[in-house]
Amino acid sequence: MLLNNNKLKLIIALMVMFAVGYICSSDKDDKKEDKKEDTKKEDTKKEDTKKEETKEETKSSSDVTLYFCEEYTGGKEIGRSDEFVIGKNGGYFTCMIDMRGTGKTIGVGKLELRITKLGGSEKIIATEKFDVQPDWDYIFFDKFHTFYSAGDYKVTALKPDGTPVASGEVKISMR
Repeated sequence: MLLNNNKLKLIIALMVMFAVGYICSSDKDDKKEDKKEDTKKEDTKKEDTKKEETKEETKSSSDVTLYFCEEYTGGKEIGRSDEFVIGKNGGYFTCMIDMRGTGKTIGVGKLELRITKLGGSEKIIATEKFDVQPDWDYIFFDKFHTFYSAGDYKVTALKPDGTPVASGEVKISMR
């Protein structure tokens, strides 16, 4: 009886070892598949980013947006628009950058907003510099620039090394 009991224990031990070995090897296969899938996703993201960069410059990433509103107060955007009317003495509004959809932060301590007047020939009319916090993913620039003439403008947010974060266009009319 003792011999049969030991054989039974040996058989159970072997089955447990094979089961553990099978589970471990299938986890490795799953991890390899996950890694392959991650690599495919990474390649797709790179391709999408290249396509997005060549497509349109209003966004440097599909989830990072630069847009405008009349003001940002009490934690709320008021009067979001891409068209503003200013008086003869000039006017201003607020520029917003929203990265919350990316899961990333701005990652730098300074940003520049480059203002370009669009038309027959694009002309950079100003570059405004701002201090920011690297961990911010939602930023507002209140009264970031005073505009004095009507026209179509492009505002591009740049990191100190010149890397564009996002850009947006705005139309300004005179009263």
